Amino acid sequence: MLVREREGCSGDREGEIIGDEILSGQQKDTNSHFICTHLYNCGVKVKKISVICDDVEIIADEIRDYSSKYKYVITAGGVGPTHDDVTYEGLAKAFNDNLHYHPLILDIVKKLFNIQNETSPGLKLAYIPQKSSLKFGKEIQFPCINVENVYVFPGSPRYLEPSFQALCKDLFSGPRKFIKKKLCINVTEELFANALTTVSKEFPHVKFGSYPVADQSCRGQL
Repeated sequence: MLVREREGCSGDREGEIIGDEILSGQQKDTNSHFICTHLYNCGVKVKKISVICDDVEIIADEIRDYSSKYKYVITAGGVGPTHDDVTYEGLAKAFNDNLHYHPLILDIVKKLFNIQNETSPGLKLAYIPQKSSLKFGKEIQFPCINVENVYVFPGSPRYLEPSFQALCKDLFSGPRKFIKKKLCINVTEELFANALTTVSKEFPHVKFGSYPVADQSCRGQL
């Protein structure tokens, strides 16, 4: 789901979460939190996250738009064997490409899911854009699919998390690491809002934030 602006900060990323199940509230989006956490630890600043439906035209439009604005785009979801898994179709359409069965991924899918039938829906996982390159990581069985500056990951946390964790540093590490300090304060926000505004203006290159928490001993975090 994530990208760097072509003009701007050197570590920014954008991400897309794809799936009707997220938009309908049937599934919680834990992937955004997981990906953002790992990117932050790699010195990467996420600029935008989008959640879009399983629609080829919408996926293609979003990818085409974000690909032109950011250095890297990361997508999660829509790469399974069912009719509503259309991320690869949208990706191909975004770059005027065609889909084909990648021979290496066909072998991986057949072994991974013990597929014997050549008409199995599971083979759809190998039906990817012709321009794709494959990004493998340690101890992951299925590669990340990459077309130009777009990186495609599965939507299931069971598969996304080990894959993204294995590839994050190699693919997306920023030139610097972030330094984060947290201060707990036992007063309400209106009592320090003006002071926080003054400090943020004095140090424009430092990000300041205030986050209320439900804790009697710590009403807010800075």
